[in-house]
Amino acid sequence: MPFIAFAHKRLNGWRWWSACALWVAAVCSASYTSASAAQTNTEKTSTEQAAVEVYIMRHALAPGFGDPYNIKLGDCSTQRNLSDAGRAQATAAGEWLRSQGLSAANALVLSSPWCRTLETAELLQLGSVRSTTALSSFFQKGSQSSTMAALSGLLANIASKQPSNTKAVLVTHQVVIAALTGRGVSSGEIMRIGLARDGSFERIIERHVP
Repeated sequence: MPFIAFAHKRLNGWRWWSACALWVAAVCSASYTSASAAQTNTEKTSTEQAAVEVYIMRHALAPGFGDPYNIKLGDCSTQRNLSDAGRAQATAAGEWLRSQGLSAANALVLSSPWCRTLETAELLQLGSVRSTTALSSFFQKGSQSSTMAALSGLLANIASKQPSNTKAVLVTHQVVIAALTGRGVSSGEIMRIGLARDGSFERIIERHVP
């Protein structure tokens, strides 16, 4: 009887974890589908003037789901990385951003410290890239509350100190963008968002998928 009870408990546990995994996969799939269907390449969602505008994007295509259990920042061999298609997508994203008037002379490019975000940011070819944990993923490790608090501080700093001719480009992860905007985002997708003077998020102005 103890063995049966133990086996039943373990089975229920496996079912619970399986259900969680399926739920997460369904949510991510729905987010990807809705984000992709919401626009054909580029979609302007607002014509209202924002006090401050920032570009925020999800890293380009990186096959897989999450990261290996032994992930170490700074060691790309322990992380999920961009595919060749992802590198091409990041290059195309940079071309689109330059068509919007961004350049190495006026862009402030910030990235999460994950290899796939740093490589995406570098392939934009908009000048030097600065790494910040305020853009880190909290999907498997880390704290959503602490990351979003750090991001709020970063956005407030950008809103208050960024010169009017400087355009910030933030390269981050699906979970961070979803937590900030309440919207799903596909790989490589760029959102131009409007901020209030205090750096708080107001609206999505434009969405582009390279």
